[in-house]
Amino acid sequence: MSMLAKSAVCIVLLSSVLVAQPQNRPPRTFASHCAICHGGDATGSDRAPSLLPFVSAHSDEELATLVRTGRLEKGMPKFDFNEPELKTLTALLRGRVAGNVDAAGPARGGRGGGLFQPRPAGLKLADGRTLDGTLTSSTPFSATLLTADGRFHLLSRIGETYTEMPIEPKRDWLGYDGTDAGNRYSSMEQINTGNVKQLAPAWIFPVPNAPRLEVTPIVSDGVMYLTGANEAYAVDATTGRQIWSFRTPRAMGLLSEAGGGANRGVAISGNRLFMVTDSAHLLALDRLTGRKLWDVIMGDTKEGYSATSTPLVIGDLVLSGIAGGEEGARGFVDAYRIATGEKAWRFWTIPTRADKEASTWIGNALEHGCGATWVTGSYDAELGLTYWTTGNPCPDFNGDERKGDNLYTNSVVALDAKTGQLKWYFQFTPHDTHDWDSTGPLILTDQQWEGRPRKLIVHADVNGFFFVLDRTNGKLLKASEMGKQNWTTGYGPDGRPVLTAAADTTLEGLQTCRTGAAKWASAAFDPALKLYITRVAEACQTIRKDPTVPEMGQRFFGGATAAGNGPAPQSFIQAIDVFTGAKKWAWPLVNGGGTGTLATAGGLVFFGETGGTFTAVNSTTGQPVWHFETGMAWRASPMTYMVGGRQYVVQAGDGGIVSFALPQ
Repeated sequence: MSMLAKSAVCIVLLSSVLVAQPQNRPPRTFASHCAICHGGDATGSDRAPSLLPFVSAHSDEELATLVRTGRLEKGMPKFDFNEPELKTLTALLRGRVAGNVDAAGPARGGRGGGLFQPRPAGLKLADGRTLDGTLTSSTPFSATLLTADGRFHLLSRIGETYTEMPIEPKRDWLGYDGTDAGNRYSSMEQINTGNVKQLAPAWIFPVPNAPRLEVTPIVSDGVMYLTGANEAYAVDATTGRQIWSFRTPRAMGLLSEAGGGANRGVAISGNRLFMVTDSAHLLALDRLTGRKLWDVIMGDTKEGYSATSTPLVIGDLVLSGIAGGEEGARGFVDAYRIATGEKAWRFWTIPTRADKEASTWIGNALEHGCGATWVTGSYDAELGLTYWTTGNPCPDFNGDERKGDNLYTNSVVALDAKTGQLKWYFQFTPHDTHDWDSTGPLILTDQQWEGRPRKLIVHADVNGFFFVLDRTNGKLLKASEMGKQNWTTGYGPDGRPVLTAAADTTLEGLQTCRTGAAKWASAAFDPALKLYITRVAEACQTIRKDPTVPEMGQRFFGGATAAGNGPAPQSFIQAIDVFTGAKKWAWPLVNGGGTGTLATAGGLVFFGETGGTFTAVNSTTGQPVWHFETGMAWRASPMTYMVGGRQYVVQAGDGGIVSFALPQ
């Protein structure tokens, strides 16, 4: 019988138990309502997994929420345990985690298809030594052991003996874009244009019920950490075998991308991982166990807040942005103490009425002006500055009640990383009425610019321009069209766009075209070729503004869009010369959408597209050299790492994580 069928049987069995209860029912217990699926010792059966990993990583309140809301998608119904019953259930399960023995059965073991329950073990190695620690996962062919020094040992298994797999040589991937500079480039060249045709799947890690898997995993010392929708996992980066998992209930009724399940990953500092939840919480987890260490609320969902992005670690602080850019949320960047979760500072992207920047918001839209910060920022340690892009103002398509530039929307803001103080800003699209979030990546690079060394930010914007800024002061050095536009004739000496009649919206509807618009997906910068490689789109659309005043709980669009009269929309992976802004090559995405990009010193650029193809092209020419068909809808951006001298390339899709490597 399939697991789906077993889950259905489990629901039926439990439903019959519930129906059979008289009005003056006996107390609900683990034995009467849980053991039938999770086993008498709570370590799982062929119907449902072990409860102990969840219990060990979550609070009593979260356990109560799980019991009372259930997980229908996993085959678990909800139960109306009262408070005394929950207290008894919680005590029993806490005892199971601690290894106590009681009438429920032995503390260790588990049955059938339950998730592996970590346990103390001494494993005999092939060289005669014994390795002691906590066995965190085990199969007939491999295992993972956590030793007292906080190290995960990756082991291959032959019979009853184990061989430790070397982690070195290794190349970790420790942030959303690989480095704080945001460039999604790897100097590894084991996989290159000469051998890439041999690239094949190494392992697959499924993430069930993840409709919008946008995560970029990180890898540290042979262990991969990744997220789904309010879930986090640690897996062996050489086999994809799960080590631990964490889950917290999803919020209901969210309108934003978070409501659709988007979450882009974790940040790491020492033995702590950091992730956001859909309901705008920032969590710290124990890297070794997945146990939650602290939980802070960044924003209230009733005020439109949600969260999707990977946090950014800077020293003893962890920074996070916020989502809700169409729900009336007032944008900000927050910084919290890594050790305690105490808030260190907040930078608001939208001013208050008392601020001088309020003069750029003439009308009644200011209090719900949006300007969300939903893509991870970059950091320059030498300058002590962190750079974040901001989203569009609200209402999106109607600017009548927000006359002016609407600072600091559609901008890059440079903040003092220790205090959050604004050092400078540059606004890519003043008074945006087209939903042109400027949340594309900010890549930091040091180059010779016009004969002298300069610290640069390079950025491709959804408004159709490629920008080069001096990152010490925000001075615009170059703004190049990535395609033909009809909303501007270019940027003037004052750093502002010179607008045309198509730059605003009307009640009747007005067509705006851009043939080179870069979305939020990650870009790559090849430092040898000086190429910025990103996904761009070309399209025309007609936007009609609507004067209806939006209310909280609704989306703050202020209008509607329709297809324009121009050519059919297209998307490309495009390489741009950083110094000239000229297009060097473009590879069409046949199905109209794709992922971010990854460039490597092996002369390759990796990306996925909506139709399910994962592709590598030659970095110099843009011509394809390898592809793999999966049938997945790719939305995430690829990454690469090395463990034990073997390079892997990873892409997340709607079915889970797929890791590719050369044959051993």
